[in-house]
Amino acid sequence: MLAPVSWLGEFVDINDLSPSAVAETLTMIGLEVEDLRDRLAFLKEVVVCEVISASDRGERLRSLEVNAGPHGKLTVLCADPLVRVGGFYPLALIGAELSSGPVKEKVIGGETSQGMLCSENELGLSADLSKVMALSGQPTIGQPLSALLDLSDYVMEISVTPNRADALSMFGLARDLATALNRPLIEPVRSYPPLGESSAFDQIGVDIECPEHCWRYTGRVINRVTISDSPAWMVRRLLGAGLRAINNLVDVTNYVMLEIGHPLHAFDLKKIAGQSITVRVYGQGQKFVTLDGQERTLKSENNIMICDAERAVGLGGVMGGLNTEVDESTVDVFLEAACFNPTTIRKTSKSLGLSTDASYRFERGLDPNGCHLAVDRAANLMAQISGGQVAKGRLDVYPKLIRPKVVTFSATRCNALLGASHAQEDIERVLKGIGVEITKEGPDSYQAALPTWRPDLSREVDLIEEVVRLLDFGNLPVTLPTPPAPATLPPSAFQLRDRVRDVFLAIGFSEHVSFSFISPEFAAVLNLPENHPWRLNMVKVQNPLSEEYAVLRPSLLPGLLSALRLNQYHGQRDVALFETGAIFLKSIPKPQELQTLAGLMSGFKGSGNWCDPKKGVDFWDIKGVVEVVGESLGLSMAFDRSKEALPPFYDCSQAANILVDGQLIGHLGLLGRGAAKNLGLKEAHGQVYVFEFDIANLPIESQKPFRPWSNYPGVTRDMAVVIDRKIAASEILGAIAGHPEWKLQDVSVFDLYEGDKIPSGKKSLALRLYFQDFNRTLTDELVNGYFNQIVDTLADQFNAELRC
Repeated sequence: MLAPVSWLGEFVDINDLSPSAVAETLTMIGLEVEDLRDRLAFLKEVVVCEVISASDRGERLRSLEVNAGPHGKLTVLCADPLVRVGGFYPLALIGAELSSGPVKEKVIGGETSQGMLCSENELGLSADLSKVMALSGQPTIGQPLSALLDLSDYVMEISVTPNRADALSMFGLARDLATALNRPLIEPVRSYPPLGESSAFDQIGVDIECPEHCWRYTGRVINRVTISDSPAWMVRRLLGAGLRAINNLVDVTNYVMLEIGHPLHAFDLKKIAGQSITVRVYGQGQKFVTLDGQERTLKSENNIMICDAERAVGLGGVMGGLNTEVDESTVDVFLEAACFNPTTIRKTSKSLGLSTDASYRFERGLDPNGCHLAVDRAANLMAQISGGQVAKGRLDVYPKLIRPKVVTFSATRCNALLGASHAQEDIERVLKGIGVEITKEGPDSYQAALPTWRPDLSREVDLIEEVVRLLDFGNLPVTLPTPPAPATLPPSAFQLRDRVRDVFLAIGFSEHVSFSFISPEFAAVLNLPENHPWRLNMVKVQNPLSEEYAVLRPSLLPGLLSALRLNQYHGQRDVALFETGAIFLKSIPKPQELQTLAGLMSGFKGSGNWCDPKKGVDFWDIKGVVEVVGESLGLSMAFDRSKEALPPFYDCSQAANILVDGQLIGHLGLLGRGAAKNLGLKEAHGQVYVFEFDIANLPIESQKPFRPWSNYPGVTRDMAVVIDRKIAASEILGAIAGHPEWKLQDVSVFDLYEGDKIPSGKKSLALRLYFQDFNRTLTDELVNGYFNQIVDTLADQFNAELRC
């Protein structure tokens, strides 16, 4: 919000404070001033000039020779016939930054204009654009206009929090400022010009059909108005607040909105059919032409419409209608000040993508008990500057009176909670300053009636916050923090994520973090059938930002694959990503949230030199990554190739299910060509291997116990066994590792052979066995015995034959 410092000075005496001091005070009481600038600073680049000579150039254009003092004699082209030789005028030099943009040299009819004579409008001083501003007296030629007229207008850009709708006005800001400075607050003018003979009740009637959406509707009638430009003082204040002047009637509604904080709207009374106004609700699909000339189709379920006897004439709380706008022929005006349900206004504004100064304020919750003050103030100003007369009587429909909420407040409790010792009279002063009506009940206890213009105040602690905010945070005593509680381990889920992150970073993966919201189109992209659990259990977002974020993710893979596509489009071919996070599945009574781990690899591995050639990542790479993670977590993982449990986006020839203690926890493998094509992944960048598994309920080892090294040497033996091709190597290794009496410390596969030298349907698996005892040196006889027992065990369980 833009707030001119001079305008604030109308409600609180700040003549002894610099603009920066005012800005600092507001910031310290929670109304952060993000910027402070003099909006008329550009007048330093506008100088006083004297017209020396003038000659006509045709088409109402005149060529003027002007004396700009130290800037020399310049030629300026001008269309104002009232500019006279010997007169003094403001000259914007080349490069000067006016509100309309920078001044540049212009060539018209072969002659160059070396500057621009300015009107009051172009200088931000009034709405008069018709003629060049004439300077009276004998000003110094070449003097900056800012020095001549002593003009400055400091404007603050204030960041107002969403719960402080009352601070979206000059008077609201002044109320807090006056309380913080302990100075009197000057109320807005409440006097009225003499009322006319006519009655407002004879000219229009008001009714509310939807009191749950429109809480109050007030109005006044002003007769015999004259449309003209607003006075210069009003134009300057509107310009300082970021609004342009339109005409005296419209400008009054904007001025009072900025002054008091309550939006208003002016209707041409003669254009209101049936001399009646009714507030009702329209549903979706209705069309309405707003003041900006745009036809809008209503999209929200409930839209507040201001209607006459025949049609809608205003989109309540957002924008008026074109069919009743005030124009140059307007004689009688109906002035509206209403209070609407903020939720309804927000839904309408967001659905239409139409945010206005009015909707911005209504969405944050305005005071229904302030409508009459706003409409009376605006009627008074309209009568003054348009020559009109305010009709007798104020129309006011208020279905359900909203009264101030009353809470108990204790000054002792306030100081105890703040750790301060504020004087009781200071606490009372602050509460009264912000509009709280306090009634004393005891030595330090009160009944506090909370002002209805502060919907953010609802409890005693809210009042305590106001006390410390407005009595200066700097008065709080400085105390050392209490010693921290004894260190404890974080929850197991956090420990697991940290360990997984360390493992992946150590093996060269990059961590990816994605939104929890994804597009529902991910199911079609991954070729999921209609009955797939991810489709059936999809959790939809009620009010998504867009269709791209319409559901909660049932898997981490869509986000990872989108990141891969982005990397490929930026020329990054070799990608290894992982992510830990929550996925969501529909459940009763609330969605189920599961912690999962997912990752992908794509592209090529190897440095590309003669001893480390580049080759594409394959199934064994992604399987090895999962095994490394499982080993770091102390998990005994197994892999199953059954196709039934695999998601349909895998190439089943290179995919497997992940098991822990016989329970299915996830899957890994090659992304199918159909899914890769749907995602727009580039085939030239290599195949894509992915994995995902549940980590929420895994039996994670907290810490591996330390085991000392053996002082005795170990013995290595190799064997090659011929087994059925369908038997997995993991089954062989599991059968061997389950016998501690064999003193087998390690076993690994170092070769696999399938060829014509072994029977069809068979394969040769070469194993390396490492034996070691921690208590003695193993002899050949002992090792041979263990070796033979292993051979016999494999023969019994797998019908394995020792290959010579």
